Amino acid sequence: MSPEHIARSPSQPAIQLPAPGRSLNHLTAIAIGIVLVLNSVALAATLRHWSPAALAIGAGLTILLVLSDRFAVREPEGRRLTPAPVALVAGAMMTVWSPALIAALIGSLLAMPHPWQRTIRLIAVRSVIVSGGALIAPIIQTTPRFVPSLALATLIAAGFFLEALLEATEERRWSLPWHGRTASFQWYAPVMALNGALFGAFWPAAPEALPFALALLGWVQFLAHRQAQQHHTTTELTNLREQLSIRTERLERLQSLATAMLATLDDRRQLHLLCERLAALLDAEAGWVALYEHDTLRVMAVHGLTLDQPDPPLDDQERYNEMIRRGQIVLIADERIQRLAPPIASDDPIRWSTLLALPLKTDHGALGVICLAFEHLRGLASDDQRILTSFTRQAAVAIDNTRLFSELRQKQAELIQSSKLAAVGTFAAGIGHEFNNLLGGMLGYAELGRSTGDIAEKDHALDVIRQACQRGRVITRGLLTFARRSEHRREVHHLADIIAETLTLVEVDLRKLNITLARHIESTPAIVCDGGQIAQVLLNLVTNARDAIGQQGGTITVSLRQCDAFVELSVRDTGEGIPEHVRDRIFEPFVTTKGALGASSTPGTGLGLSVSYGIVKDHGGDIRFETATGIGTNMIVRLPIHPPLS
Repeated sequence: MSPEHIARSPSQPAIQLPAPGRSLNHLTAIAIGIVLVLNSVALAATLRHWSPAALAIGAGLTILLVLSDRFAVREPEGRRLTPAPVALVAGAMMTVWSPALIAALIGSLLAMPHPWQRTIRLIAVRSVIVSGGALIAPIIQTTPRFVPSLALATLIAAGFFLEALLEATEERRWSLPWHGRTASFQWYAPVMALNGALFGAFWPAAPEALPFALALLGWVQFLAHRQAQQHHTTTELTNLREQLSIRTERLERLQSLATAMLATLDDRRQLHLLCERLAALLDAEAGWVALYEHDTLRVMAVHGLTLDQPDPPLDDQERYNEMIRRGQIVLIADERIQRLAPPIASDDPIRWSTLLALPLKTDHGALGVICLAFEHLRGLASDDQRILTSFTRQAAVAIDNTRLFSELRQKQAELIQSSKLAAVGTFAAGIGHEFNNLLGGMLGYAELGRSTGDIAEKDHALDVIRQACQRGRVITRGLLTFARRSEHRREVHHLADIIAETLTLVEVDLRKLNITLARHIESTPAIVCDGGQIAQVLLNLVTNARDAIGQQGGTITVSLRQCDAFVELSVRDTGEGIPEHVRDRIFEPFVTTKGALGASSTPGTGLGLSVSYGIVKDHGGDIRFETATGIGTNMIVRLPIHPPLS
């Protein structure tokens, strides 16, 4: 983002002349010749006519020229507005030729701190103006006044044109902008020419008009100065407004990018979004984002490039580490660009001229770097550098949060899987006993069918074996649905089927503890859910109910019904209820009344309800409880029939 420059519109009319070349040196030589010739002729012709009055007028003219040049108005188009041509013509009218020429020479030398070539050319132009005024002065008394006045006006206008042409040649251009946005030159030169013509017309008859002419000269110069000042202020305000508009647009786009990065929790998509949009914003031909993985910088996202392998490590790790440690935006425009480029799947030479490196750092440390490559040399304004520094810090925080969230999701998945296996483990003995009974029954009836010759008895034995197999398949399906380790998929399920499969796993164990399992299952619509996760929630609730009842026996009631737009699943027990001191925290991790954490011999980790709470909330539902000491607890899970889009 290099500084913006407001260029003059190419549609402005201009006088185009042949392009200058080495002829500028010839112009200087011609100017020296003109000055020497005119001053020599003037001194030879008028030296005997010198007088104290002529010297005084020459000295005054010198001072007036110095003041005119020192207080000249500089227009944005490059022109200098000075009343020097008027002063020179007036001096030529008031005194003899040679003092006016010498005054032009000395005044120009004193007032122009420019290269000597330019000063010589200016002196030559002004010598021509003085000489023209000296030629017109004698005819004022012998001709009608409008004739010399018109000649003086033409001479002054020609003087302004020649000085403007001199300004153009000094900038090595032959283009005279005639219409600027202020158009001061359009009125300044005619008014000054009119002022000189009036002075020439009234000077012989009314010399006392000189102060008024000088006052008018100063007033016109003051007006031109004020107009130039106003234009300069307007131009600065316009430039500032345009720069503010550009920076505001960039800030809005950067803010939009930061918002988009915060809105996604997919780390790959976030990095590609950052790389592509930032490259588009800064008009970069290529870009890449490299992040640390096990202390090695790897390219995670690219724009305008094709990598030779997925997530390749960068070659010059040491140089990148140095830039990231420095923590400042770096512009590189030398041969190091070749070494810093990522490994790409192309043999074409890299033609980048500038590389912009934006370190990604947070308060916790360095994350990596964003690199943007440009084909053309470019700079970076200080304001743009501050904006990019602030943005890269926000981007680093967003990337860090996304990576932490990814790690959290991975740990959470591992925790849920561990909780699943732990819940199944509490009923492992009962499930094993149930399978042992099934296998024993199947073996007995198989031997009976094999030993008997009665067809009816064989059929009966086969029916019993088939029923035992179906029972075993239900138990196995429940185990697979519940404990599988795979990507969670939400599909259409009937909660009644999930309840039946899950309760199959616990029935035997509950019977051994003298706990009655009651079912109040109503017909409900199918919902979209992860069957394994909902089975885990139910198993956690039944496990807690079993542990709350203990060895004395009781009843666990599992109910299912529809409540408006929700399906309500409840597990009620006849245990001792939830102790009052933990009721406000039962859904927090590691809060339990069982195991070592709860000062109880009943095994427990305090993760079951915490995991169940997260699963239910992730499905767009809610979980609550009703409890009374000595009476029991009712855990209620509500799941939406039509879950909101995630």
